[in-house]
Amino acid sequence: MLSRMQVYHGISGFHQLEKNVQDICQRYDYVLPEAQRLFLIALAHDRYDRLKDAIQTYQQCISQCTDEKDYVLKLHVHILLGSIFADQEDYQDAYTLYREVLDHTNLLDDNYRSLAYTNISDFHLSLGQFQKAYQLASLGEQSAAKVGNNVNQAICLLNMGYALGHQHDPVTAIGHIEDALAIAIAHQNPRVQAIAHGYIGQVMVKHRERYSESVVRDAFEKAQALFSVTQDNHNQLENKVHYALFLAQTSEKKEALSACLKLYNEIDPQENFSFYVKLCRALFSLLEQEGNQSELLKIQSAYIAISDKHFAELEAKEFQQILMQVEQATAEQERRVINQTRQHIGTVTEVGQQIATSEDLAQHLPFIYDKVCSIFPTDEFGIALYDDKTHILDYCYFYDRRGPVEDFQVNCLTEHSIGSYVIANKSTVHLNRINDDVLNSFVPLEQRKKRDCVIFDESSPVESILLTPIKLRDKVLGILSIQHHLPDQYHQHHRNLFEQLAGFIAIALENHVQRRRLEQANQKLDLLSKTDPLTGLYNRYQLDTIIPTLVTKAAEQAENLAAVMIDVDYYKGYNDFHGHHQGDVALKSVASLMKSSFDSDNDYLFRYGGDEFLAVCCNSTQLQLEQKLRTLQQSLAEMALPNPLSQCNPNLTLSIGAANRRQKSRKADSFDHLFNLADQQLYKVKSHGRNKFSVCTLAEPISQ
Repeated sequence: MLSRMQVYHGISGFHQLEKNVQDICQRYDYVLPEAQRLFLIALAHDRYDRLKDAIQTYQQCISQCTDEKDYVLKLHVHILLGSIFADQEDYQDAYTLYREVLDHTNLLDDNYRSLAYTNISDFHLSLGQFQKAYQLASLGEQSAAKVGNNVNQAICLLNMGYALGHQHDPVTAIGHIEDALAIAIAHQNPRVQAIAHGYIGQVMVKHRERYSESVVRDAFEKAQALFSVTQDNHNQLENKVHYALFLAQTSEKKEALSACLKLYNEIDPQENFSFYVKLCRALFSLLEQEGNQSELLKIQSAYIAISDKHFAELEAKEFQQILMQVEQATAEQERRVINQTRQHIGTVTEVGQQIATSEDLAQHLPFIYDKVCSIFPTDEFGIALYDDKTHILDYCYFYDRRGPVEDFQVNCLTEHSIGSYVIANKSTVHLNRINDDVLNSFVPLEQRKKRDCVIFDESSPVESILLTPIKLRDKVLGILSIQHHLPDQYHQHHRNLFEQLAGFIAIALENHVQRRRLEQANQKLDLLSKTDPLTGLYNRYQLDTIIPTLVTKAAEQAENLAAVMIDVDYYKGYNDFHGHHQGDVALKSVASLMKSSFDSDNDYLFRYGGDEFLAVCCNSTQLQLEQKLRTLQQSLAEMALPNPLSQCNPNLTLSIGAANRRQKSRKADSFDHLFNLADQQLYKVKSHGRNKFSVCTLAEPISQ
């Protein structure tokens, strides 16, 4: 039922779905699992357009999907949550969710698969990847048709039409959209009807030479009328914006300006930044034509302020950092650059993702090099990493047509190169014709060394280079480098893309650093949780983890297993006489001597509590065990730690009881018996004057 939740369209459909679920639970006395309960709550928020609450509850639902049988539900949530993120232009988070879904489509039936392809094709439409969007929407339409999921089938047809409308095929595009419209009418779905009319309007605007103004108006207005009776703020806003932009292209400038200003006052830039940008750009043109400079200045100032805030929030996000660069361009010349840049956003994103997820960057250099070559004219590409403590710039990840380039390093304090200039100035070097005069602007001739020259092959000198700093906020992490043997290879859009890629890589490198730090912290926490902080030995709680494994191993290999109980004689008196600090020092000394005496990999040492210690020895003979105990007592005697309050010796001593036997049972409680035998031997030693050890087998004890 949940897999077909799209069939229950709108708010009324959700309440019907909710009622059906409640009826089933009541009929069969079934308690809805927490994950499914949260899913329904999140879906309610989603349908009512309470998106912040929907995101939070969907994420809570994911956290409850801990069982393997819940994995399909988890993927279902990914599909819905990814759609919200994409609508909010949080493309990186959407991509992460959709990537997991696409990697596991084999687990999904046609209902889920149709929904996945529906939403992911919509995601690619948002990125302008229309061919990919069409392919996914086609797969979704086929899956939806197989199971009679009319809603998903209609939306996939809409996405197919929208994609074709942006690929110069308006007739087929509108045909697909009209097929979707027919399905929506047949199943009384006003939301899909509204989207269909709006998409028809958008496709017609893309091909205005084919359609009259009145026909285009009619499509947008029909969409708006239908949206007024649905709960779909995002698609309704999209229709309003595109209608306003259409009006701005007509001769009805006053009507267009009025519509744009009205919408400008309604739109929330934080939630719908891309729509806001399109609307502002239309207003800039309309207000300039009208000569309303004061209103133009007011909106431009607000646009700059809102854009600055938006881009600041996106700084830490890899793909959104690229969009920040794209959206900031305002001049006509920069807009042309943006159009060229947008063509390669998908590839830049792919490269950034590869770097961000790679554990071994060198292993993926051939793939990255091929992708870079698809965007930039490239002979050599590389990433050099900078250590701000040693000032070493390490050219460690460089690749050319022949394969990996040999590593070398530059000390940026004592050696001069284009790379060290980029590090020092935190700025891009973009050269299209290289000679000594040009290079002197960055590194004087007398300071350059042979290996610092930008010639990687004497038979093919470099003419075009781009070097840009890889930096996160104000910290420089390294440089990104690309070069070519021909002049005039790198244009402004290449530079923009390269700087964006550097920003992408900066976040990826920082993520690697943070991941390493987290791993180190986790390792430290793991060690602290297992060991006694004073002595460094295992704490007693590790017995439950370690002992079962040792018992099983000893039983399987028919080996001896020994338990050794060690008690510091009259430790309280030592502590009272010398003080707690010296008491702690004494315990650390005993632990250190234990490590020296029990030096086999098969020996495990524990602080059992207070002044009591435990050693567990695997595969030790009786003689070997006795020698270890004798060595431990002699080593402590040689330290001669005075213990005036002792009743058995002037110095600090140990009482030791041990039990050793060949392990036959795999049961953990068999060790309890061994432990009790060792404890009995310890009691025996303490009853007979202390400062001794006693070892027993199951047959009889052997005392020393």
